[in-house]
Amino acid sequence: MENNMNMNRRNMNGGAARNMQNNMRNSSNGGGNNNSNASCEELMRAIMEADFFAQDLKLYLDTHPDDTRAVEMFREAVRQSKACKAAFEDSFWPLVADSAGTNGTWDWFDGVWPPFN
Repeated sequence: MENNMNMNRRNMNGGAARNMQNNMRNSSNGGGNNNSNASCEELMRAIMEADFFAQDLKLYLDTHPDDTRAVEMFREAVRQSKACKAAFEDSFWPLVADSAGTNGTWDWFDGVWPPFN
């Protein structure tokens, strides 16, 4: 578990979602549909990785509840997941139904479903 936590820890920096969101905005300003699709897929992958890492740490913490380093890594994984989801929803479409309708219209089914080719 220690090697797995160390390996995934380098992927969990606080600015990853911001950097990805900035890249999406830059590519959408002058780019075509390919850049947008690539950005969408990159952000979906970041969401899945953060969620997987948080789940992995949650399982570890079920048997090691006093591991303060793992608790902090779990909190960071959850923060990263939320940031990536917010960046995705700002740039593409709502991921869950309760995120829809924030702009006064029902946009739950906006976007391409499923989001993978």
